[in-house]
Amino acid sequence: MRSSATDTLMRALRRGTLALALSGLLAACSGSTELAGAAVGASGGPGGFGGAASGGPGGLGSGAGDSGGAGAGTSGGAGGSEVGAGGSGGSATTTSGNAGGTGATTSGGAGGTGATTSGGAGGGGAPVSVACAPIGAGMSTVFLNNLPRLFSVQMPADTSHMALLFLWHGWMQNPLEFANTIVYDVQAGQWVPFDPNAFPMPLMIVTPFDNKMVPPFGLDWDIVSGEQDVPYFEAMLQCIQQQFNIDSNRIYSFGFSAGAVFSNLLSAKYPDLFAATVSESGAWFNDQDQWSDVSVPIMQWQWPAFDPAQRGNVLLTHGGQNDFATVISLESANQKALPFLYDAGRTVMECGHTFGHTLDPDLTQGMYYQYLWAHQLGGPPLGGMLPGFPTQAHPVGATACTFHPYP
Repeated sequence: MRSSATDTLMRALRRGTLALALSGLLAACSGSTELAGAAVGASGGPGGFGGAASGGPGGLGSGAGDSGGAGAGTSGGAGGSEVGAGGSGGSATTTSGNAGGTGATTSGGAGGTGATTSGGAGGGGAPVSVACAPIGAGMSTVFLNNLPRLFSVQMPADTSHMALLFLWHGWMQNPLEFANTIVYDVQAGQWVPFDPNAFPMPLMIVTPFDNKMVPPFGLDWDIVSGEQDVPYFEAMLQCIQQQFNIDSNRIYSFGFSAGAVFSNLLSAKYPDLFAATVSESGAWFNDQDQWSDVSVPIMQWQWPAFDPAQRGNVLLTHGGQNDFATVISLESANQKALPFLYDAGRTVMECGHTFGHTLDPDLTQGMYYQYLWAHQLGGPPLGGMLPGFPTQAHPVGATACTFHPYP
């Protein structure tokens, strides 16, 4: 039976506006959500491609949205001198163990200030200098060619051996608000973050900070080709793996809207890295059928093709006819994504809801964690629907899921 809080949430989200003007593509279009009696905060919802047309998860009403970030932006630094820098020669590999182009990689040693430097291969093949500052809970910094990029870390109590989850926010959305409003807690009446201690093994959760890209170059993230943000992702992963014991079979990526698009791009570039990908109201632009869903074709998509032999696992959500973000219907794009992902050898758990352009409030942390835990790199794909997930016969609230196996 649907809870009264969920009913309230559905009614409020259905009141959201739809087709935003094209001018919204270049404006701050974070949606606003008024969840009467649900105390979901008032800082607006996931921005997506041009703002959540129907609102979306707001910030934590308790003010926790910005917790853990103050003053830590560049703490630890990189020593300022790139201590332990590697040479420019070496083989055409990256320290993260994934093909990143043709640039040379030579790992450097640990500097006296805790910084390490290596020459990594960027998305376009150009060598990139990476300096790793010490990573801990809260804000951390990585330096690419001496320029800082930030990311936030949620750390479990036990850091001896961890799984790793990346969270990619929507366009114009505050990264920390996104990380703190991932799942809707019906009993608490608010959106809450993932708990890094509640996964079956300790889980490090990393929230990258975007580079404020605007069309036609990107939407916060470089979703066109990845040339700007793929080296940033590689650098984060490299620095994390250097400093922590990460289970390489349990690395996951979770994205919403524009963040889902970038997460999907990463899944195409690194099919042998992620055990599973969660894509909420996103799209795959290595599929030409989905290009046509962008009403203003200003992007020149440069994505690698999928290899069906490499397989892959996707949890895909979409929000019904109101899942629209300025210049694209994500409902249409996700319907087209299903046959595309099937042909690309991907096994898909598809969850449709009616809340519009927002994270699915009916999927609980337990469901997400159950799905992620069911997948490890090199392991078998799912054989069927996971117990406890919404189904067409037994939906949860406004959500029903369908399992799409790949034989």
